[in-house]
Amino acid sequence: MPTVVRLDQKRYLASGVDLKELFDQIPQPIAYFDANNRLGACNLSFRDAFPVVIESEFLKRASIGPASNHSNVSYGALARLGRNEPAQNGTLPATLSTARGDFAPHTHKFPDGGTLLVLRDVSDQQRKEEDYQRQIAVLKAELAQAQHARADAVDTARIRKDFLTATSHELRTPLNAILGFSEILTGEMFGPMQNERYLEYAKIIHQSGNHVLSLINDLLDLSKLDAGKLELCVEPVQVLKVIIDCVRSVEPQATREQVGISIQVYDGIDQLCVDSKRLHQMLLNLLSNALKFTPSGGEITIEVFRRGQDVAISVSDTGIGIRAEDIPKVLEPFGQIDGPMAQKHKGTGLGLPLTKELAELHGGSLTMESNVDSGTTVTITLPPDASAATTSH
Repeated sequence: MPTVVRLDQKRYLASGVDLKELFDQIPQPIAYFDANNRLGACNLSFRDAFPVVIESEFLKRASIGPASNHSNVSYGALARLGRNEPAQNGTLPATLSTARGDFAPHTHKFPDGGTLLVLRDVSDQQRKEEDYQRQIAVLKAELAQAQHARADAVDTARIRKDFLTATSHELRTPLNAILGFSEILTGEMFGPMQNERYLEYAKIIHQSGNHVLSLINDLLDLSKLDAGKLELCVEPVQVLKVIIDCVRSVEPQATREQVGISIQVYDGIDQLCVDSKRLHQMLLNLLSNALKFTPSGGEITIEVFRRGQDVAISVSDTGIGIRAEDIPKVLEPFGQIDGPMAQKHKGTGLGLPLTKELAELHGGSLTMESNVDSGTTVTITLPPDASAATTSH
């Protein structure tokens, strides 16, 4: 049968228990000082931690300030107490440093004027706090470095964009003259040219000028998008009509390259509320890109279908394709990848990023799927009515 011991407020000490031995086995340093602040008793842990104690000063210095387990104390007072220096500002030391470790003092007053001092070992806590402080300092330094690098990158990007914008505007003036005069020459407005080569050269000049103008417009559009100043003129647009217009624009190039283009419209989609000019621009960018990287005899397919509530327009080709890991790169401004076809058709790397930005400005998105030698599919997804998106922008 188990022995049941009923305890009340009276003292209890079983027979054969050595109270002194029990006191010494307590791991926390404990000491009792009488009403005259003289050391009356202490356990083994206290003696190990404090081989030498100045009775008249030890408890006096440890007890300055409120004798409470929840005293608001400072770490500096602890070190002063360990060096037998007076505490300052009337606060109880937060910790007491010794060769054995760091201890937090807790005092309890008895009716006879005596004081029980219990020291709690906080060495591990101190070390953890110091480690945390070091980690915080390292993280703060890394954060400051990252913020500084980000600020430098933002400044560099802003300077570059400002330079590109200013340069683009400066190029327009002479370019307009080149386009105007080359158009006059190709139209033979002031009479026929005596040599056919001059007419051919004039056409090349005009085509090259249009290409440069397109590049400048792309740069300016990107600059406006970054600054949030590009506005959309949203109106009902016949989707098929826009697609056919874009196909006709690239038809001569497709014929030369012997690349077929087909159009598929599903789900009875008729019209969208978008910016007609920007939709033309997006589709022409996608078609131009597909033609650039599709070899002779290849196919380009334009499909229009619903994706949830939105309308998706995809342009797929049977071209060389790219690796899936290179897709994020080509969707960044000026992003290009190496390859034989890429070297043959060197571009600016602005078409896809600009198309992506324009789709997002409409409240839509652009996705790209591609594999080497398996072709590429680029899909722009647009809301049925982009008016809400332009209002939020």
